[in-house]
Amino acid sequence: MERVVKRLERGEKTRILAFGSSNTEHFLPGIHWVECLGIGLKEKYGAISTLINTGIGGHTSSDLLNRFDEDAAFYQPHVAIITIGGNDSSPDKNISPADFEANLLELHRRFAEMGTEVIFQTYYAPNVADLQPQRYENFRFYSDIVRKVAAQTGAHLVDHLKRWEPLRDRYLEKYLPLMHDGFHLNSRGNRVMGIDLTRHFNAPLNYHTYDYWGEALVIQKLMDQLELESV
Repeated sequence: MERVVKRLERGEKTRILAFGSSNTEHFLPGIHWVECLGIGLKEKYGAISTLINTGIGGHTSSDLLNRFDEDAAFYQPHVAIITIGGNDSSPDKNISPADFEANLLELHRRFAEMGTEVIFQTYYAPNVADLQPQRYENFRFYSDIVRKVAAQTGAHLVDHLKRWEPLRDRYLEKYLPLMHDGFHLNSRGNRVMGIDLTRHFNAPLNYHTYDYWGEALVIQKLMDQLELESV
């Protein structure tokens, strides 16, 4: 991540690819976390970043590999943000934990061959009430695989799930208004995810337009407090 930030600080043109499934695809009205990142980067570094979103709902890590040439390599990104695993963890997709891990490693290898810096993300926390217990257990296990692969490859990890689960479990009344359904964020939730991501680029969204970002910043501060309490 240090290399990415230094590149931005030098003012180098930077293509950033968001690669994933429905968590990445902008399929709802309102601002999306990818756009939040773009706003933060422009505010901090100027108009040097191009954000490319090739998320497709329902896709798995296998699907990302199958469309890698057209939806990833084609753009020759300097940075790739990979957010995948929610569909892989579904028994209906028939992707074993070993297959999922192998797919993530292969995605990292292909990006690394192009000189692309890889950032892995875990998901935000889904609403447990809307999931079968086994599906949620699978989801958490596959999230651990994302963490494992990030550590193994040296890729940067943005662990949203680690921050969102305490919020959901302690402050359900604040969590539910951020969700479109049990497994997807609405525009309000995307703002929270987006401002958390901008921190990793040293471009936090905490500037003068507080009237727009206010709720997200309050939630972020609450997540910070919950994280400190868990240490």
